[in-house]
Amino acid sequence: MLKIFFKDSIIYTLSAFLSRGLSVFLVPLYTRVLSPADYGSLDFLLIFASIVNLTIALEVSQGVARFYTAESNLEAKIAYASTGFWFTLVCYSVFALLMLFLSPYVATFIMGGPGHDLAFQIGIAYIWSNGLFYLIQNQFRWEFRSKDFTVISLLMVLVSAAISVWLAYFQNLGLNGLLIGMTTGCLTVNVLGLYLLRNSFQCHFDMQRLKEMLSFSTPLIFSGIAVWITWYVDRLMINYFLSIEQVGLYGIGFRLASITVLVIVGFQGALTPLIYKHYQNPDTPRKLEQMFRLFIAFALLIFLATVFFAIDILTLMTTPSFYGGADVVIFLVPAILLSNMYIFSPGISIAKKTHLIIWINVLAALLNILLNYLLIPKMGIKGAGMATMLSYLVLFSAYTVVGNRYYPIPHNWGKIFIAVAFAGTLALIVPHLVQNDFLLRALYIAVLCMFPFMLIAIGLVRRDELSTAWQIVQKKFSSTLININIKL
Repeated sequence: MLKIFFKDSIIYTLSAFLSRGLSVFLVPLYTRVLSPADYGSLDFLLIFASIVNLTIALEVSQGVARFYTAESNLEAKIAYASTGFWFTLVCYSVFALLMLFLSPYVATFIMGGPGHDLAFQIGIAYIWSNGLFYLIQNQFRWEFRSKDFTVISLLMVLVSAAISVWLAYFQNLGLNGLLIGMTTGCLTVNVLGLYLLRNSFQCHFDMQRLKEMLSFSTPLIFSGIAVWITWYVDRLMINYFLSIEQVGLYGIGFRLASITVLVIVGFQGALTPLIYKHYQNPDTPRKLEQMFRLFIAFALLIFLATVFFAIDILTLMTTPSFYGGADVVIFLVPAILLSNMYIFSPGISIAKKTHLIIWINVLAALLNILLNYLLIPKMGIKGAGMATMLSYLVLFSAYTVVGNRYYPIPHNWGKIFIAVAFAGTLALIVPHLVQNDFLLRALYIAVLCMFPFMLIAIGLVRRDELSTAWQIVQKKFSSTLININIKL
């Protein structure tokens, strides 16, 4: 399990680094062809896309994950996968047609202001194609085909980026050009993905298996809506209390903080199907504890690096009107990490108690609404970032406490708390120790170099784990060299 996990984690992380990393490097394009207000409208459209992805297909992909992975019969696997695909296609197609018909009435509301009717219609095409892409991408995960997952993810970003740059920048189409590029990228990889999954997605629909999957996934819809509220209410309330321009600044800060998704996406992509496959193994809880510690160590290092160099990255990649987005990075990086760390507390999903997930996410959503209402008028977009971080801290804590009742994992919370508190202290204090910019950046680099040794001293990472990892790397490197020599 550990060998497959680390192999697939590396592949998924590489995929995320190449695909999502390229998206981050498109920020200079966004900030040069879009005003903060236009960027806020794009952010609102993507917020709408996220709630559609959570609800329209009734989260059937999660049902496929739960039953497809545990099934051993090939015909049954095909039935689960094919049924999930056709159900998703019908749901998104009906939704797209309805939205296009209603676009004159809803475009202004969804985009946060008038004048974006065509952008909204293109955005609907993007949402349709992206919904299918989400299902196809996940199917590669459930089949442990991490390399194919990487290929379609990278191709999607490359096609989207190339067409977006050409249309938005060189053809001066602005927001419309960006959305056409994003849509074309999804459509292109959907064709390739369906070809690669032609043995999994067949002309087969099983109503009984659909009911079985939806009985598992339907409660997740309400949970997903609560997650959506928790994740996006900050931008809605920023627009209410402040302005659409402040939404744009917050969105830039969020995009920068989203670099940290690269830390967890590899773990998430590899871990979920492995847990469903191996959770009955008595050694699995100990392995999950080890994976979680190593994840925390890596995540804290990325957190410090992002916070230290946030303003430098924005200076390099954006225009001065967007620099204010750096103010929220220190809050949004932990929020993004916490929002995805539920994968290390799988007890609720293993026990199929998905109704509990609803209550946990509703609690976090209500807390986030309250905190945003209290903090935004006093602290501006920093208040929104803090509210989101605190809400996700409560959510992760609830997942862990409740999940451990059904599937206990022996986490060493003392060492984790010390490491997190230490990293948080460094993030708050170090930027104010030196006034000279050159010396401050040198100090940042020194702290980042020393931080791994501090984690070893704390005991979050054990020396024997580093020794074992080094041996695996050496063995893998030697095997690769031997294979190259044989081919030559």
